[in-house]
Amino acid sequence: MACSVELLRKAEKFLRKAPQDAVERIEGRLGELAENPICDEKLEPPLEKLCKTRVGHYRIAYKLEPCKIIVVHIGQRRSFYDELKYI
Repeated sequence: MACSVELLRKAEKFLRKAPQDAVERIEGRLGELAENPICDEKLEPPLEKLCKTRVGHYRIAYKLEPCKIIVVHIGQRRSFYDELKYI
């Protein structure tokens, strides 16, 4: 049974502006996470409640809840961690 994936506003905005090939790869990874909801890597404090996964040069920060994945932020690696500080 697949879990639901919820995108927060900032993640949706990123996907609208990103190149189509990147969007397809990111959506594919989110589909994999929905089928098998695991935490790839925990972020360091103060963001230890979030998990992250990599898709090429992009990073996805998400929170796992019972059969629900909440995507908090999607971004390129170079600015991803700086932008997470302000979420």
